[in-house]
Order: sequence, then structure tokens, then C-alpha cells
Amino acid sequence: MTRRFFLASLLALSAPFRAAAAPCTRRILRLKSGAVEEVPLEDYVAAVLPPEIGRAPAAALEAQAVAARSYALARAERHLEDGADLCDGTHCQVFRGLAAATEDSRRAASATAGLVLAQGGRVIAAPFHAVCGGRTARPADVWDDEEIPDLASVSDDACLSAPGATWSFTIPRAAVTALADSLGFPGARFLEVYGHDASGRVSMVRFAAPGGASRVARGFEFRRAALELWGWASVRSTDFTVEETPPAYILSGRGTGHGAGMCQAGAIARAKRGESRDAILALYYRGASVVRLDSRG
Repeated sequence: MTRRFFLASLLALSAPFRAAAAPCTRRILRLKSGAVEEVPLEDYVAAVLPPEIGRAPAAALEAQAVAARSYALARAERHLEDGADLCDGTHCQVFRGLAAATEDSRRAASATAGLVLAQGGRVIAAPFHAVCGGRTARPADVWDDEEIPDLASVSDDACLSAPGATWSFTIPRAAVTALADSLGFPGARFLEVYGHDASGRVSMVRFAAPGGASRVARGFEFRRAALELWGWASVRSTDFTVEETPPAYILSGRGTGHGAGMCQAGAIARAKRGESRDAILALYYRGASVVRLDSRG
């Protein structure tokens, strides 16, 4: 090995993390108008914090900023067919324009500028949600997607007193048919929990029709169909039990949202009791690391 090659190898090993190309702007599809707005990345991060996590202590805002920046870089191809990187809705991250940024959110974006979550040499699409209800979910148990990060399910006692930590919803027996029909199984009259994932969330729900025919739906598909029919306040998560009564099925659940990644209510509570940004990220993104992008992205 030549001296020049040896020195070059040392420099390569000591260089900052280099992800795939990370442009300094993001092209945002405005769903209502169809227009595409190009905005500086850090201004985008500052603007999505208020609609995504709301008012929060600095440590929670900074943790959200790292997650939002990571997601914006890792999911930059979600709307290529529209000539954009991301949209302004919940399909990506909620963006209500640069004017939505606050002094606190700008400060959080500035304090974390260039910091992202990475795994296996790649920036991850860092998931986050409203309230986990006591335990987060593994992304692989929530989505069928090769690009999702491999994050551990972790216990979380910080969000248990938050709104949405527990909930209930009643599905009248007559409504089961409509729910099953939306999942491609017309005629069903009965439902039951058919399986759980490692975090205890419902992984499968079985629908049955008179005569014995049945079909199984994934837990996240069941929830998505319920939300489309009855709104966000119906089946708030897949962490629920079902009680069958003569007139209806009563769901008793915990948490609000898909449950993977950072629990925003938990992050806020942890920040209020003095936990740092890095501690919050280390808990909710166990399996990933916080790294700094170099000048070349």
C-alpha cells in the first residue's frame, strides 16, 4: 500500500457521514392547487414543526426537526410524477407554507441543521405519530415497504396521561358489512381479532359471513378502512381489544396513530421532565443513529 493510498483511506474513514444527494431545497406539491413550491430545506423543516407537533419544549421540537428533516430527505421521490419531492398533506408531512414557522420552530431547525437519522449508511424515513399508548410499534408491523427502517418496539410511560392515550369506539353489527365490503369481502356479518404483533397491536382481523366464508385483513388495513368510513376519531390505532355484544362490537384501544417511531406526546412529556433531544431520539429510534450530513449531502 502506498503512503498516498494509506492517507486517503484514513481520511475516508474519518470523514463525516455522506448520504445520497441531499439538495438544499424541497419541491412541495400543494394538493389543493396542484402547484409545486420549491423551498429551502431548513425553512421547510421549521415550517412543518408547528402543524406536526404543535407547541412543545425545545428538546421535543429539536427531536421532531431531526425526524422531519430525515423524512424529507429519505422520501424525496414520493411525488416524482407530479414534479415534486413531497406533498403538503399527511401523506408526507403537513406543510402550510413558510409563514407557519414560529420563532421556536426556526430555533429548533437551526439547532439541528444537518442532523439526520441514519441506518445502514442511509438516511431513514423517520416515522412519528401522536400517542403510542404505552409501547411503540415496529415499522415492519405497520407497513409493507422495503424502505422502512428497522426500529425496535420500546416501552413508553411518558404519554399515558395524554389525550388519545386510551379510546373506545362502537361498531354496530349492521356496519360490519360496510367495513368488510370496503376491504373486498362483501356480505360479512361478524368480526374478531385474529392475531397480534410483537408489540401487542392487532396484526390481523377476521371477517366472517353467514355460511362460514371468512377473510383475514391486516390490522393496518382494517384501521385504514375504518378511518375512511368513520373518520380519525374511530379506530385511532391498532392497539385494541374487541368485546362482542348483541347490538355491536366495542373496541377499547390505546394510542393514536400508527405507533411507529417517535411518540410526540411522549417526546413532549419527556422534554418537560428534563430529557434531552438526544435521549428522546435514542429511545424512539432505537436501531438508528443521529449523524451529520457533510457539505456534499
